[in-house]
Amino acid sequence: MTDATLVREWDVETFHNQVMEMELKGYNVRRETYQITAEMNPETGQVIHLYTVEMYKPDSDEFC
Repeated sequence: MTDATLVREWDVETFHNQVMEMELKGYNVRRETYQITAEMNPETGQVIHLYTVEMYKPDSDEFC
């Protein structure tokens, strides 16, 4: 069993900072889950991006 979490942010700098902080806490990135989704604000027409990745904390038993 793993302790998984989803990191989702609209701001790319905030997203990468959160990922780096979690890596320092022992989490690993599931690279195949990395996504950038474009969304358009219907009122302004401005396109913004949602950055998403799954991170997990491996069990100590996985390495035995």
